[in-house]
Amino acid sequence: MAESDRVRFSRQHINARCKTLVEYGLLVHLGNGVYDITREGKQYLAGELDVRDLESN
Repeated sequence: MAESDRVRFSRQHINARCKTLVEYGLLVHLGNGVYDITREGKQYLAGELDVRDLESN
């Protein structure tokens, strides 16, 4: 994505999106801009989890 002329994003945008995913339990913030995907995050990516069923922490 970083090399594509079609996709534009900023670190601030990515950070904001990751924080939202953390709120819903799809990512875990490990510190220093590093995130890890949770079991629920993997289920979502596999199409096994409907995010409409999730609640913000």
